Amino acid sequence: MSKGSPMVATTLILMMLASTCLVASSQAQSSSLDEIEVLHTAVNPDNNKTYHLLSASSWEDAAFTARSLNGYLTTIDDVEENTWVFDTFASFENQSRHLWIGLNDVQDEGIYRWHDGTPFLYRNWGVDQPTGGDDSDYVHIASTNMGNIMPQTWNDLENNPEYFPVYGVVEVGPGADFSLRFDGLGDHIIIDHDDGLLASESLRIEATIKASSTDGIRFITMKGDYGWGMYLSSGAIGYASEYSLSKHPTSNASIDEDTWYTVGVEILEGVGGFFTIDGVPAGNISAEDAKIPLGDFGSNDCYASGDSCDELFIARMGAGCDCYHFEGIIDDVTVSFRENGMWEPVSHWTFWEGEGADTGDALNDEFDERVGEIHGADWVMPDGSIVAQAVELENDEYILIEDVQQSDTMLFYAELDEYTFMADFYAWGWSEEYYEEWDYGYEEDLGFDVYVGYDRIPAPWDYDEQLTGYYGSVWNSWSWPSAEILWFSVVAKIDLDEFEIQASWEAAEEPPSLDEMTELYNGVAITSQSLDADRDNYNAEMNYYYVNVTDSLTELKVETYGGKGNVDLIMSAGGPVDPNYYYYGEIFEDFMFEDPEVQSSVVWSTQNGNAEEVNMFDVEPG
Repeated sequence: MSKGSPMVATTLILMMLASTCLVASSQAQSSSLDEIEVLHTAVNPDNNKTYHLLSASSWEDAAFTARSLNGYLTTIDDVEENTWVFDTFASFENQSRHLWIGLNDVQDEGIYRWHDGTPFLYRNWGVDQPTGGDDSDYVHIASTNMGNIMPQTWNDLENNPEYFPVYGVVEVGPGADFSLRFDGLGDHIIIDHDDGLLASESLRIEATIKASSTDGIRFITMKGDYGWGMYLSSGAIGYASEYSLSKHPTSNASIDEDTWYTVGVEILEGVGGFFTIDGVPAGNISAEDAKIPLGDFGSNDCYASGDSCDELFIARMGAGCDCYHFEGIIDDVTVSFRENGMWEPVSHWTFWEGEGADTGDALNDEFDERVGEIHGADWVMPDGSIVAQAVELENDEYILIEDVQQSDTMLFYAELDEYTFMADFYAWGWSEEYYEEWDYGYEEDLGFDVYVGYDRIPAPWDYDEQLTGYYGSVWNSWSWPSAEILWFSVVAKIDLDEFEIQASWEAAEEPPSLDEMTELYNGVAITSQSLDADRDNYNAEMNYYYVNVTDSLTELKVETYGGKGNVDLIMSAGGPVDPNYYYYGEIFEDFMFEDPEVQSSVVWSTQNGNAEEVNMFDVEPG
């Protein structure tokens, strides 16, 4: 949303008269793929990635070719990358070229995804785009004007448009990298035991982590009941060599919080070992401490429950103690055993799925199908942002989503109009199983959590506001929202048969420029003011005035008096007031601002006659 000319440090007073899935290529498609060639290659200096411009083709053919070039159709992460791709390829060899990018909604209509799996966040749609036609599932960057679609903006097309050629842009590199964020309180992963996890004589553990807290003990992984494992001990790397934590060897170097590291430990039983941080040795382990406990200690909890307690745990201590949870992001965990003089991975957790309540071992094959059960952890990108495809909320249109699974994260945004003075949000979730057990008593539990971000994407651990509600629904309203875009992150706490969401907003008319208003000065009356009422017109007649607030004010008071007639007076610090809607705001003002410490950005005076007065307190410049 573009902003109009800013009214710097002003308060406005209004006096008015009341009135992605791709199928295997066929033989015909193989023939068309053979005809695609690379026309140009360039390196983006901002991210140091290589990009190829392909000859004209369908989107799907370009996508297959991208994979053969060890890449994907390009993911546009921000305005800088969009500009670079356009400037580099859209007029290559002085020929205007529309450009295929990786964005598409072929899998679910209206739910856009990037070819490489990256969450859809940044967008640069042309006017009235996307059209959302049945066959218009693929997105390109326009190279020239297409009606009201400007160059460098995006438009959706069918797979193989007949009216002009489109050229694929390939971004070389791996697909999206997903991670899991653990809260340090109870989040963890449990993997069932199998004989392939039985360490004997050798062990290497490596993990790529970004710890948000290094205080105390923070386990990265542990096998079974006080078995082998690796953890953080006040920032140092520790190796679980026996039952007693105090006897464990630790590294001679530490890591910092909120920084990515690859940490590791290597053990040759009875021989020795060492720690590593980013591949650099960080302390030796003596032969005496080079033990590999099986994880069958027989702690009280395991003995009492009768459980085998032999699982592999990630982000907490093992089965013997539900404690020492990791806090931060884990991107990769690898367990290796030494065979024939070489370290061979036997379990590798890359969290490649990016969604769901389970994660699979990257080494799974037709014989091994290890699955980790995720307890509470959140899917994130390595930068900590949530993993979700952004869905736009159109004004006053609701979206219905069926079969939402527990722990699913949904991301929505509402791009508000300029001068929006009222925005409403509503969400409702329904679960047949939940309501079968409901006793019709007062219930605050929504079945889902809603987090709000103002011009930024919120997460359960980083948000501007969390919305609350009851009986399965939540409603909220904003008066003169300062954000251009309201973002909503919704996390399902239970399985939901249906989830409904809606945002609506109203915008005021653009006010006159300051040159067209009358400036008010401290203590100086503006006389001989008049308004002519049109009794046949419902809309109000108005005069505009402004106060240029340059210093902090304890109180700002504006009043009208004298003359005949009946005027109302409105003062706004948040933006222009639409005089034909101001009553709506007044009705809800007491409801929305129950806290006496919270002052509204709009105040009214609507007495009979012309004696009106409005006040604002503790007014700051701007």
